[in-house]
Amino acid sequence: MLAVDDCATTREILRASIESFGYSVQAVDSGWAALEAVSQASFDAVVLDVEMPGLDGMAVGRALRSDPRTASAMIAMHSSVDEAAVRAGFSQYDAFVPKDCSPRALGERVDGLIRGRRR
Repeated sequence: MLAVDDCATTREILRASIESFGYSVQAVDSGWAALEAVSQASFDAVVLDVEMPGLDGMAVGRALRSDPRTASAMIAMHSSVDEAAVRAGFSQYDAFVPKDCSPRALGERVDGLIRGRRR
């Protein structure tokens, strides 16, 4: 699993929350680092911060969906921005996780996303 957020504290919360459900997590600090990571490894899911400097999460999501190697990856958008605004900028994600949810709820949402795909 790949977790992407420009805030170090949030990256650590993402990593720990998802790892608590038994997943291996690589955490990176930018949209550019996310694209580099997916060019070198395969991920079942990507959790993207929406608001990042340089290349935001919506641009990364569009890049993932347009690349045949990553088009089927599960994408969860993680944001304090209203979901309607995120959907207006990038609608091809699989889950929306608000930043104000608890770490446990965040892990549960991502775990449910993966488990739902495996069924």
